Amino acid sequence: MKLLGVDFEVISSRVKEVLTEEANFGSLVEKLALKKAEEVYERTFEERLVIGADTIVVLENRILGKPSDLEEAREFLKILSGKEHVVYSGVAFVWDEGKHTLHESTKVKFRNLPEDLIDFYVENYRPLDKAGAYGIQDLGAVFVERIEGDYYTVMGLPIGKVWEFLNEKGWWK
Repeated sequence: MKLLGVDFEVISSRVKEVLTEEANFGSLVEKLALKKAEEVYERTFEERLVIGADTIVVLENRILGKPSDLEEAREFLKILSGKEHVVYSGVAFVWDEGKHTLHESTKVKFRNLPEDLIDFYVENYRPLDKAGAYGIQDLGAVFVERIEGDYYTVMGLPIGKVWEFLNEKGWWK
């Protein structure tokens, strides 16, 4: 949001992230983002636009959300090694007059990851708060051989689509 020059405040949602086995991954991340945005909107009593987001990693129709522990983080990175996966990020907007959701997806191809790199990453970075156990914006960038799509979707917020919506509503600048 800083890139857009928008004043914002981060308020964490209290929604427990529960992944369902839904065939439409875009719809799933939109629903999760909407739950988060609605919860924050209802909890904050000021008139404001609330933006919620959620991201999942999908490998061969298996959803990799946030790992539950460091061992699962290692497992995620090992199974992603050398393979292509898709990152889905959903965004929800909630304000006094309405709600809107959107999503974006990006293909990511990982290099073959040596085990010592996986161990170093898991031990020195924060894989438990990231879908698929990696962040493209940190050392996880070296895992990536190529991407097809929006880099910011992999980071968790497809900023171009967010800007389009804000601009369309007259909320940008």
